[in-house]
Amino acid sequence: MKRILLVTAKRAADSAREIAERVRHAKGWIIDVAVAPVEVAALIPRSILERIIAEKARGYDAIIVPGSLPYHVSTIGRKYGANIVKGPADIWGLEILVELDDKDLERLIKEGEWRTEILLEKWLNELRRIHEEASGVEICGVKIPHRPPPVVVIAEIYIREHDRGNVEKALELLDRGADIIIFGFSSAASVSLVEKVLKEARKEGLDGVFGVDTPSLEVAKKALEEGSCILFSIGSWNISWLDKLPQNTAVVVTPVGDNYTVPSAPTERVETLITNTKKALSKGFKVLADPIVDPPGTGLLSVSVTAYFLSSRSIEAPLLAGIANVYELVDADSHGQIAALTQIYAEAGASAILVTEESNKTRMAVSEAAIAATMTSLSLLKKRPPKDLGVSLLYAKEKRAQQASITTPKSIDRVIDAENVASWQLFKLDRLGSHIITISSGVIEDYYIGPRGTMKIRGRRAEDVYKAIAYLGLASEPTHFAYLGYELCKAEHALIMKKSYAQEKPLITPPWSNNIYYSPRMKTIRKLVE
Repeated sequence: MKRILLVTAKRAADSAREIAERVRHAKGWIIDVAVAPVEVAALIPRSILERIIAEKARGYDAIIVPGSLPYHVSTIGRKYGANIVKGPADIWGLEILVELDDKDLERLIKEGEWRTEILLEKWLNELRRIHEEASGVEICGVKIPHRPPPVVVIAEIYIREHDRGNVEKALELLDRGADIIIFGFSSAASVSLVEKVLKEARKEGLDGVFGVDTPSLEVAKKALEEGSCILFSIGSWNISWLDKLPQNTAVVVTPVGDNYTVPSAPTERVETLITNTKKALSKGFKVLADPIVDPPGTGLLSVSVTAYFLSSRSIEAPLLAGIANVYELVDADSHGQIAALTQIYAEAGASAILVTEESNKTRMAVSEAAIAATMTSLSLLKKRPPKDLGVSLLYAKEKRAQQASITTPKSIDRVIDAENVASWQLFKLDRLGSHIITISSGVIEDYYIGPRGTMKIRGRRAEDVYKAIAYLGLASEPTHFAYLGYELCKAEHALIMKKSYAQEKPLITPPWSNNIYYSPRMKTIRKLVE
């Protein structure tokens, strides 16, 4: 039986005990909590930590100390023969202990540092094994499972006559998480344009990776000649194409009827899709079935999701969900929508999502989709909500307030309200002194420490605070003023956004800059490219 000691401070003691109890109940391990006599874990002095470890070292397999400590702890461990692991900066990161097995814990002890990636990598490797064993259809070199997990990301680029950089964009989207690229051509697109784009794509190494979306049979034939590995799309209106295209071609089959209409009743839609799918399969085609995602306000839930749910129980082919039909038509940030839509349609049976980046508001949607696909795949694999899985699409908001690791002066000589300072008056710069910036109770607080004493300048706006600093002569160098303006602006935006603020730490970290994801194309774990 494993014995673990959690070292924390007064403020996080109750949370640590709660987590310890959950781990004891789930794992049967002995988890004790040692509380240092200070308020904030990041401020535990080395001497106090050393005293705790000296008293407890011999009784535990591992001692987990706060990750926010500003000093190294390995030497303390060696001194007392203790296995010290520097834990997460956030106490709630310890929840991952519930998911660890003995081997995972030994790995943490060996590395001496908390790595949430340990479980994430374990889960993603499990996802890879599930993917390899799943039944599915090989399309464009990617196995698309009949039902998720995993979820495959297909990205479409719409081609216009005089556009440039389409192939470069395709290469970028592959780096950013797309598994298959679709070049979309309008009914007015010429065969020569299609030939030009696809030849360039093959020249740049995209052979076997791209497909084509076209309403023209002539363009479809040329696309297949030029290496297209999937064709969008076959519906009732053009079902006769099946007699004019090579067998074993991969096609997307839809319930779209004559005049490009789609049955409005979900049962009728599914019946039409079943009929078209059976025809394609009987003629030797590979099929990806698309029950059609309806735009919001026109049957998104009542018709579309229902049709996917019914199709997943009656069609022997993978399902595709074009979720861009939703997020491109909603004036809301795309990453949250993509996370929810991927989860909804995957639960309804879709194992591939089609995404685009056609508007400014949806830039980076492919990267967001890669993260969402991984998050949803792990959710389905572990049969748990898409939360605390080691990968997320949190962007502007945060799950929990982060504890600042700074120490503000305990004794203040003066408290100054920035709004009341005559910032327009002349002032004399003082070249000495430093500033600590924080936010508290809805205001920005700037602590000045220098030869002028110790002051706290308070204000709701960054402009008021930096003008007060300037008027009082509490900064000197131009670069220092620029730095203060930058940090005060971040603090003001943290207040507006109801986020934590930490000086010299990023206020917003885009999800694609700190996530790894599962690539169905490569059946491996990858780091997203910004």
